[in-house]
Amino acid sequence: MADAEEGPDPALQPVPDRTGVMARNEQAWEDWGTIDPLWAVVTAGDKKHGRWDVDEFFRSGQATIDSLLQEGAAYGVPARAGRALDFGCGVGRLTRALGAYVPEVLGLDVSGSMIERAVALNAGRTGVDFAVHRDADLHVIGDDCMDVVCSLLVLQHIPSVALIENYLREFVRVLAPEGFLFVNLPVDVPVADPTWRSRLRPRTRLSRLLRGLGVSPAFLYRHLNWHPDMPMTEIPVERVRSILEASGARILESRVVDEGDGVDQGLYLVTC
Repeated sequence: MADAEEGPDPALQPVPDRTGVMARNEQAWEDWGTIDPLWAVVTAGDKKHGRWDVDEFFRSGQATIDSLLQEGAAYGVPARAGRALDFGCGVGRLTRALGAYVPEVLGLDVSGSMIERAVALNAGRTGVDFAVHRDADLHVIGDDCMDVVCSLLVLQHIPSVALIENYLREFVRVLAPEGFLFVNLPVDVPVADPTWRSRLRPRTRLSRLLRGLGVSPAFLYRHLNWHPDMPMTEIPVERVRSILEASGARILESRVVDEGDGVDQGLYLVTC
């Protein structure tokens, strides 16, 4: 919703870092898109190394969207279903699912390799479009024009709290009146066991060295179990609620969900 009572603090507006942390994060997701994109999207333990069945993968996305839109319907949102945004779409798991409800769905992702796979996996589906997006805001999308905005298991992987917070503001800006936004963010990320980390360090250092020398990510993943970075950023529930409400949103519900992996996720159901 564009006419919020309180706009974002300009001092909090992030500037994309194309040579440091953000550039490395973008490269990591490019690598994930080439070596194991479905597992990188949904990290089920037994699906690693290409073991996700594609149909099962997309059915899981449909089940998620079905459940959340049923919750939204109980609150009477979205009032209309013309356009939807899936931010951090990966290979289109939720984008495709949204297409069963909304005639025009846009999926945005930081990774060009993920978008390539999304286009291939969703070929022939009308009303579902994909694009690479690496900006610090959503200036490519107008105010109040998305009836549904979805971003699940995405913002947590951005290694910048300021950038995450700005995207939250942007989600509210592009959300249509009586639209439906659902987004989640970790509220508690467990600290890795230092002993385990120390045992991994030599292999990790070797893998990073080889990657820097141009060894393919697929080779390193397969033979050294190397992982591109997958950061986890947590933001307290109170902070997320404050940002959304200051941006003009009305929070229908927020709850903490135990994902079973030690990471507690805050889930926010929002309208304007």
